[in-house]
Amino acid sequence: MNEHYEILYILPISLTPEETTPIVEKVAGLIKENGGEITKDENLGKQKFAYPIKSLTHGYYFSFEFDLPKAHLIKLTRALTLSKEVVRFLIIKKKIKTETEIKEEKDLQEKLAKRKEKEIEKLKAEKEEVKEKPSKEKGKEKISLEDLDKKLDEILGTDEII
Repeated sequence: MNEHYEILYILPISLTPEETTPIVEKVAGLIKENGGEITKDENLGKQKFAYPIKSLTHGYYFSFEFDLPKAHLIKLTRALTLSKEVVRFLIIKKKIKTETEIKEEKDLQEKLAKRKEKEIEKLKAEKEEVKEKPSKEKGKEKISLEDLDKKLDEILGTDEII
C-alpha cells in the first residue's frame, strides 16, 4: 500500500539555477525508481538559512509530494543521504485531505476572517469614541505667558515665600 509523503530538500547556492535542474530530475528519478509517483512538484526558490549549514548561508529549496510504498522509503532516504548535491532534506508523511475536510477548513478560515474583521471595526469605533470625548483641559481657560510672568513676579516679589 502506498503512503503519501512530502519531501523538502535544499541544494547549495554555489550552483546556478540551470545546474539545479538535473539534480531535481535526479531526485524525482530516485522517487520513481523506488516505486513512487510524484503528485506535486514545487520550486520554492532561493532562501537564506536560519543558521549556516556546511559553510553555506543560502540555498535553493524544492518540494515534492509523492505516493510511495512504505517499504521503499528507507531506500529513498539512504540514497538522498549519500547524495553529495543535496545539502539537507526532510521527508514527512502527509494525510490526504478529503473534499469535506477541505470545505470545513475553508469555512473555518472564512469564520476567522469575519471575526477578525468585526474586532477591527470594534477597535476603530472605540478609537473614534476616544477622539470625540472632550478632554478635561478643554473646559479650563488657558493662561497667556504674559499673565503667568506677572503672577510669578508678584509671588517672587513678596517675602511670603519663606
